Amino acid sequence: MPEPTNIPQLVTSFYADLKTVATDLNAVSDELGKSISEIDSVLKNLNLGITVWVTIRIHHGDPDRNDLSYWSEDIGYTKYKGRWGVCLRQVEGDESLDEEEVEQWHFNDAPRALRLSAVDRLVELLQKLGEEGRTTTEKIKKKLTDARTVAVALNQAAWTPAPPRARNKIEESK
Repeated sequence: MPEPTNIPQLVTSFYADLKTVATDLNAVSDELGKSISEIDSVLKNLNLGITVWVTIRIHHGDPDRNDLSYWSEDIGYTKYKGRWGVCLRQVEGDESLDEEEVEQWHFNDAPRALRLSAVDRLVELLQKLGEEGRTTTEKIKKKLTDARTVAVALNQAAWTPAPPRARNKIEESK
């Protein structure tokens, strides 16, 4: 422990250093936020409407010790609080309880340390968005034939007079 007479000088020196560090830290953090906002803007214009998540870090408990807990940190593209964008989340759970807690943020609102670790997964997130977009497109194409068949049949039914038998059943049910 420093001499009591030196404490005010040390505190003043440390505070001046912290003030400089805080200014620099906030400036680079703001620049990171601007880059993510640009990514959000470009992706929003694509109107993808699909959610994907990429794991940043994950931990599973030790089943040999009957520890079924787990946690993960993820970066994703999703709709959160009514707005699509790059988001971060922390998930904690226990497989034996079949429930989990999820804390989620838009990227720029997340804790700084989580934002920092997520940057390394941005390219992977874009890749996964493309993959999921292709998969979703194929699923929709397969369902499109069914939807068209129903639409045509319903349209024909709406414009075709009911056959006499169907009219009689309607009148009988009255």
